[in-house]
Amino acid sequence: MPHTSDNDKKAKDNNAIHEEKNKIKELNRKAGKNSYSKKTDHL
Repeated sequence: MPHTSDNDKKAKDNNAIHEEKNKIKELNRKAGKNSYSKKTDHL
């Protein structure tokens, strides 16, 4: 069986992916989307 290494795999830039996701998350947070606001039933 020939020895195969993972060196021919495409490098994935996870940091850039997370950066993009965080940017979108931050924009949505500033726009007030998906904000957690639970109404309490007591005063």
